[in-house]
Amino acid sequence: MKKLANFLIFLPLAVQAETFHAPQPVFFENNTLPKQTEPQIKTQPKTENPPAPSFALSDADSIKTKLEKLINYGVVKQQWHLLKQLLPLYQQQADYDETLYRYAMGAMLRAEKEYSQAISLYQQILADKPELAYPRFDLGVMLFENKQYRQAKAELERAKPELSPQMQQLTERYIQAMAERQSWQPDMELQYTQTDNVNNASSQQDIVLGGLRFKKDADSLPQKAHGFRYGVGVNRELNVGGNHFVTANGRFSGVHYWDKQDYSEKSLYASLGYRYRSALQAVGFSPFFEQNWLGSPRYSKNYGVVADFRRELTAYWAISGSFSHTQKRYADASVARRHNGYLNGVSLSLSYQAKPNWLLLGGVEGSVDRSKDKAESSLRRGVNVGSVWELKEFVSRVSLRYVKRDFRAENFYFPTKKRQDKEYSLNVSVWHNRLQWQGFMPKLNYRYRKIDSNIPEFYSRKSGEWFVSVEKDF
Repeated sequence: MKKLANFLIFLPLAVQAETFHAPQPVFFENNTLPKQTEPQIKTQPKTENPPAPSFALSDADSIKTKLEKLINYGVVKQQWHLLKQLLPLYQQQADYDETLYRYAMGAMLRAEKEYSQAISLYQQILADKPELAYPRFDLGVMLFENKQYRQAKAELERAKPELSPQMQQLTERYIQAMAERQSWQPDMELQYTQTDNVNNASSQQDIVLGGLRFKKDADSLPQKAHGFRYGVGVNRELNVGGNHFVTANGRFSGVHYWDKQDYSEKSLYASLGYRYRSALQAVGFSPFFEQNWLGSPRYSKNYGVVADFRRELTAYWAISGSFSHTQKRYADASVARRHNGYLNGVSLSLSYQAKPNWLLLGGVEGSVDRSKDKAESSLRRGVNVGSVWELKEFVSRVSLRYVKRDFRAENFYFPTKKRQDKEYSLNVSVWHNRLQWQGFMPKLNYRYRKIDSNIPEFYSRKSGEWFVSVEKDF
């Protein structure tokens, strides 16, 4: 209580009797948490049933010949369950065609997404018979699907002159797709926004400190603001060999409030890293730097590293996670004395595609925030759920999040209490896939956030905003 009493001494008596200016909250807190890409509904590839090969089994055919006819039929008709039974029998035949066996086994393994084994079998075929153009094309496509773009391009370009004109066109489309995927990918967004709590303030007007009752001044209560959010970004993943990629990402974003310009925000983000990618998984590691502005002056900068992974467990289930270490530095000396430090964040998520048009999401998260002032250091633990639903051309995305935040030491203004917050958030987006122009997609959004604190005078708050965003991926 002594430090609070000392604090009160410096307040004028008139202020003690009437009004009190609440301390400013820290801004850009969400920028120190791991950044996650939003999961998307997977579009299932349409399988075309090719015409059945004409063949007939004759009593005069040997077992080996019958098996070869059935294997050819199984490959063309993609009857993988049939091949699983036939291939072990065929391998037992004397003088079986090893090229046919490898070709059919590789096709089956590719369908089962066992790319490493399938690629190895096709490479064995071409090592023995390098003149075979169509198996080389199939090898190139497998390498493409397994994100081995440099090798895929080499195999497709080598096979292309020996293919039919129609297949040459298909080969060129694969080569162009690889070039596009490895080029710079720009994106932009613009949205009108309005908020009823731009200053992240508690709506509670009366405060009791040291037995004295204060009333907050108008600037310490929630303020409304109107403006627009914006963002431009560019990213690239360049295959340097095998499944290895160099990644680069840059983004400038912010929000401008024309009626509360002191709360306008700007952020500049850049990262350069490494990523391992295959058909079923991705693992990445990226150092990053971020500079933030509040109003006009520089407010804070963050730098650190993010490691993340994603793995498809089955055709319906996927798991992803991230870990980040962030160093926080604030420009204002009074803020820096208390809030400079570091934050370690971790998240783990599961997604389940329940139906072709319905994706379910869920996850857990946590972070350890260590600031110079122990009263501002905290432990966060949270859960989140979400859903993406597509009905004809309408798409909706909903996410709910709950986080409990426990602070390490007693609060400066309330020395008998350690601050505890419960954070609730809701995000909703709705759009129509055909309501777009030149790739610009408008979306209707709602964002709500509420914090219940055991020190409601300063830290309990809520805000909600409707906004329309326009996004474009080039």
